[in-house]
Amino acid sequence: MRTFPAFLKAQQRFAGLYRMDFLLKLLYGMLAMYGVRSLWVVLYAQDPAIVGRSLPSMITYAMLAVALDIIFYPSALDAAPQNYISEQVRTGRIDTDLLRPMDLQIQLLSRNVGAAIFSALWLVLPAWLLGVLLLGMELPPDIYYGVGFLVSAMLSFLILFSLNFLLGMVCFATVNIGQITMAYSGMITILSGKLIPNWLYPEWMQTLIRFLPFRCIFETPLNIYTAAVTGRQIPKGLLLQTIWAAVLFGMGHLLWKGMHRRLTVQGG
Repeated sequence: MRTFPAFLKAQQRFAGLYRMDFLLKLLYGMLAMYGVRSLWVVLYAQDPAIVGRSLPSMITYAMLAVALDIIFYPSALDAAPQNYISEQVRTGRIDTDLLRPMDLQIQLLSRNVGAAIFSALWLVLPAWLLGVLLLGMELPPDIYYGVGFLVSAMLSFLILFSLNFLLGMVCFATVNIGQITMAYSGMITILSGKLIPNWLYPEWMQTLIRFLPFRCIFETPLNIYTAAVTGRQIPKGLLLQTIWAAVLFGMGHLLWKGMHRRLTVQGG
């Protein structure tokens, strides 16, 4: 557990050294949230029936999606597990990870958690407060939905990390995963509910999405925050997220253990 505060402090020191970079990231978060708000205001004005929800609810959904995106995708390239693993494999420095006492998966999770906490506190929280005070962003209807959202967001983070780590494991089969990453990022954007809410897709596509883990990343926490689900549905959503998080994290653990043994044997 000591690794999480260590990586958080590292992020704080980095922000202190590169203050202009930090201020630009803060400005980006605010502008991005304002931009998606403006987009949905225009779309809602065209035909409210198509959206299927009230304008304040859609504004909250879209702006909060941007906030979660900033938390889930830290700007530091080496914070993303697939990028770190790809660079280590490409340069041949993966052998240093074999010598460390900490498991690679836990190490990268700690790095991601530190970056995510920093982004949440210093980049997203100010933008969220601005959205609530000035841009029409709503609060959760009560503390039950608020706590449910926080738990769901943490599970979403773990699911996305596990998927990214599995993508990183592909680097051992093919060093360059650039094209694979583009396809993967496209699926996350389209199927997770980050850019377009899944309920706007055709029924056959919604059925397909239900069998995939992507909707658990953005759609589930956003629906809880905006009270698009009933109080009884929240535990079911959290249970589904927990199952996916456990399965995907376990798969990553098994793949790395197998890869670790293979690299150790080949390297002597």
